[in-house]
Parts: sequence; structure tokens; C-alpha cells
Amino acid sequence: MKYRLRSLLPSVGGSASAILGFIILLAVWWTITALFQVRAVILPTPPAVWHALMMMAADGSLRQDIATSLVELFWGFGIGTMAGLVCGGAMAQWRWVDAFLEPVIETFRFILPFSLVPLVVVWFGVSLTGKIFVVAYACYFVVVINTAAALRDVDPYILKAAAMLGVTGWRRMLGVVFPAALPRILTGLQVALAYAWVSVIAAEYIGSMAGLGYLITNAQSGLDTAQVIAGMVVIGAIGLIFSQIVMLVRRLTVPYASGSSW
Repeated sequence: MKYRLRSLLPSVGGSASAILGFIILLAVWWTITALFQVRAVILPTPPAVWHALMMMAADGSLRQDIATSLVELFWGFGIGTMAGLVCGGAMAQWRWVDAFLEPVIETFRFILPFSLVPLVVVWFGVSLTGKIFVVAYACYFVVVINTAAALRDVDPYILKAAAMLGVTGWRRMLGVVFPAALPRILTGLQVALAYAWVSVIAAEYIGSMAGLGYLITNAQSGLDTAQVIAGMVVIGAIGLIFSQIVMLVRRLTVPYASGSSW
């Protein structure tokens, strides 16, 4: 009986198991609202959230808010990532750069990007520049630390083998060191992307006139909990898509170190 039941369940780590997890969550949510007669302002039913989502999609506001948040994300992530990769590579390559930057990075990385939002509003108002600054700040420290550590921690046997073959200088960096460090660098980029997406939403809570964070804040002020949860669902879904894209890129670029994904 136990083996028959196990054969009916989806395989662990597969797409079916992920879908089943969401179905169970949805069923529990629906059951709680039905059994306990929870007020809509506290916890709306799944159909109410779906209706709010469709209404926002129909009037075009959802599309505009998603576009605003994605623009802020891509610019901030791009700037923060490029700066982190360059500084991380320089720290790993030259000791004097590491000696200069490491104390600064170790100090500022503990200042959360969310704590900068009120100051950024004073500096940039509710403009796009402020959100991009917060996102770039959030990404930079994750990327620079992971990049520097990945390049420093390359297996010394790989470096010895390259030296025996006469591979030195930039040829060694680009052909040996960087490919060996790439899996860990990509992991850092995946974490940085998650930080960036969270930072976009957090920045929009306080200083914004558009975006998914603004959507949630505006709905909360009107006690429209269904719209709040609908915005949260969209944020989570986009984050999930980003995560899967990064995992796909990882499998394509470093198949020798790819992780599991559903």
C-alpha cells in the first residue's frame, strides 16, 4: 500500500511536485477562509484575489506597474553587477586594491539598502534615479564579495596545471581562473538578483508614484486586501521566473557545475 501510494506522488524535485505544492497551499488558504468565515479585509478568498488581479490587468495599471519595477530592476542590477564584478576582480588580482576596498566594503555592506530609502527620497525625490541607486547598492556588495572570493579560492592544482602548460597572465585569468570561478560567481548573481527585486519593491513603498511596491501601498491605504495579495502574487511570480532564468543560464554556461531545478 505504501509503495502504491508513493508511486502516485510526483517525483521529488520535479515540476509536478512544485505544482502540487502550490495546489495544496491554495486549498489550505481557501479552506481557512471558508471554515472560519474570515473577513475579506483580513484574508480574502482566492477567487477575490483572482478577480482583483484580472481587474488590474484589464485596466492596464498592472502592466504599467510591472514595467516600472522591471526598468528599475534592470538598470540597478546591471549597474550594481558590473561594478561588483570589476571591483571583485580587481580585489582578487591586486592586493593593494583589496587592502583599500575590503574595509570599506565590510563596513557598508552591513548598512541595509532599505535603511537608505528615506535618505534617497531626500536626495532624488520620487524619481527613477533613487530606486536605481538603492537596487545597485543592494547588488554591489553581494556580487563583489562573491566574485573576489570565487577568484581567490580557485583550486591551486588547477593553477599549477596551467603553469606547467605555460598558461600565464591574462590567458590564465580568462581561460583558467574565470571558468573555474564562474559557478560561484553565478551563484552570487542569483542572490544579488533576489536582493535587487526585494529592494525595488521596498524602495517603491516609500518614494514612488508607480511600480508594484506602490501598487501594494496604495491598495493597503484603501483597505483593498485582495489587491494587496494580488500584487504580492505578481511579485512572487516574477521573482520565481527570474530564479528559473538564472538557473537555466547556469546550466547552459557551466554544465560541469549545474545544480538541480524543477
